[in-house]
Parts: sequence; C-alpha cells; structure tokens
Amino acid sequence: MRLGKLIGSASVAAALVIGSAIPASAAGRPGLPWNSPPRITSGVPFQIASIASCPAVPTPGDSVLVQISLSFGSGGGSGDVLAANANGSWSGSLTFSFSGVDLRQTTITAECLDFDGSTGVPYAQYQVRHTQIFG
Repeated sequence: MRLGKLIGSASVAAALVIGSAIPASAAGRPGLPWNSPPRITSGVPFQIASIASCPAVPTPGDSVLVQISLSFGSGGGSGDVLAANANGSWSGSLTFSFSGVDLRQTTITAECLDFDGSTGVPYAQYQVRHTQIFG
C-alpha cells in the first residue's frame, strides 16, 4: 500500500512539474496578472510585482515562493526566486546576468511554488510576458 501511495504521489508531482513547462496561454488559461519590464539588460536590476496575489498554497503550513524565469529559447534561460508575503502578494528587484545571447525578444514568466522547506512545486501561473533583452 505504501509503494502505491509513493507511485501515486510521484505521478501527481510529475504532472505538476510537466504542466508548469507549458505556458499558461498555450493551455487556454490567461494566467494571473503581474508587472514585468518591457526590457531587461544583463547586469541591470529591474522591478517586478504581482497585481493578483498567489492563491493560498494547496498544502497547509507550506510557504509561497515565486519563480521568475527568463527564456533564451534553445539557448537555455535564467531564473530567480522571491518569497511571497503572507497574503500571497510579491514584489522585488532582480538582476539577471547573461552573455552570448543572440535573441532580442523573449519571454519572462512567473509561477507560484508550494514550498515545503526543501522542494517547491508549481501550483499557479502568471501571464507569459514578452520582453526585449540586451546583453
């Protein structure tokens, strides 16, 4: 019985992680609104903030983190994590450093993570936003 629960839990966790790789717009969901910059320059701080707060975590007692990711297409990406406030709102200043990126237009994403102290599992996504990048 215990093995069955572990396999079931692993399947659910895998579905959540795989689901987070699909942009909210592609899945037919617009995502939560947030503020992101129209351009990002390598090594220069930029401001981001939620407009809508992350929903309550699915697991009582866990905390909320927000993962911000900048995509470089097939060339990889860059990301960072912020802690959300008790009400699920979040804001902050981030700096991404990158070089050798040939793209000028890309996407920046944000998602809420249910964090249990060691692992973060995505459970809500914000709108996929387009941005210009300069290295």
